[in-house]
Amino acid sequence: NFVFRVQADQRVEAGGLGLNAVQRKGARVSLGDVVPVGPFSPPPGNFEAVMITLDVSFTQRKEGREQEVDVKVLTPQLIRQFVPQVFTVGQAFACEYQGTNLLLTVAGITLPSSASGEQAGSGRGMLVEGSTFLFQGDSGAGIKIVNQRAAVTNQIFKSKELSFEKLGIGGLDAQVLDIFRRVFASRVFPPDVVENLGISHVKGMLLFGPPGTGKTLIARQIGKMLNGKEPKIVNGPEILNKYVGQSEENMRALFADAESDYKARGEGSELHIIIFDEIDAICKQRGSVRDGTGVQDTLVNQLLTKIDGVDSLNNILLIGMTNRKDMLDEALLRPGRLEVHVKIGLPDEKSRQQILKIHTSKMSENSFLGKDVDLMSLAGMMPFLHRSR
Repeated sequence: NFVFRVQADQRVEAGGLGLNAVQRKGARVSLGDVVPVGPFSPPPGNFEAVMITLDVSFTQRKEGREQEVDVKVLTPQLIRQFVPQVFTVGQAFACEYQGTNLLLTVAGITLPSSASGEQAGSGRGMLVEGSTFLFQGDSGAGIKIVNQRAAVTNQIFKSKELSFEKLGIGGLDAQVLDIFRRVFASRVFPPDVVENLGISHVKGMLLFGPPGTGKTLIARQIGKMLNGKEPKIVNGPEILNKYVGQSEENMRALFADAESDYKARGEGSELHIIIFDEIDAICKQRGSVRDGTGVQDTLVNQLLTKIDGVDSLNNILLIGMTNRKDMLDEALLRPGRLEVHVKIGLPDEKSRQQILKIHTSKMSENSFLGKDVDLMSLAGMMPFLHRSR
């Protein structure tokens, strides 16, 4: 249910209600429908919106249409026009901006920390003078957002509390903390700060080590905990194709979504994660494979141009995994490419205890694990314990 402000108008018959096309579509009603209408009672406590996230698109899409939306112009306009409107997540409304009709859809509402659980769960908030906006342009519609406010920080993690045990990662605390510090530290800054400072985010990291040590597990769990597009998980050999040029096309297709998003939204675009399992299958040292086609070499060249070429992207994170680091092309391991190298080794006794605790957590919660079970003793008897099984 949406909240609308009403105003008397002589052109509307008694007992009638006038809604525009956007409001009718959102409320799923048609002209002439009979609908129940009631007064809105504000909940007790503070439910003033701290920040409202808005998806921006055109009311009518047209091919080749482009629009640059200046946040410094649009924000005060919305404040003047809509305070004290109560917005609901999913609610759409139209707004005229410099002669263009924009369609704004509420994607999220942040309430004060003092708000009750019921208020936070309602998906509603009242727009006030001090509210801020986070605008997200529609990459497919040609909307580009500029001058995003520095007060809006980049929320890269889905949860404020990160628990490695809940993620199912055991015995890798030092490695995961190192990844967070080196890979994600710059991504917490607001997009405009990143742009003004000229910061280039870490675009890739390499997880290497013996088989069965949890490289794939870490990559998958990192993808799940980050705010961004759904990670693309690629097995190295799947890129290869028997047709000439198709392997290179497969490589370019992996970056197509990130390219269109970065073109439309710049530093404000979402993070695109691409996970390469067995990356050594497609990124061998150039010149080492003599098959007469040169496909392996061109694949490496194609990947390098996407990561660190003339039109390189700043909204991607590549995670490569291999147990043969020595086979990879050296150019791929330089700064600006897969520059963070994390060795995932065999777990020691303390790490094995953490792994056993994770794998037996369900048994313990449901009282199926005996009280006399000593995980530390078991860890000492299992030198080859697998992290994911």
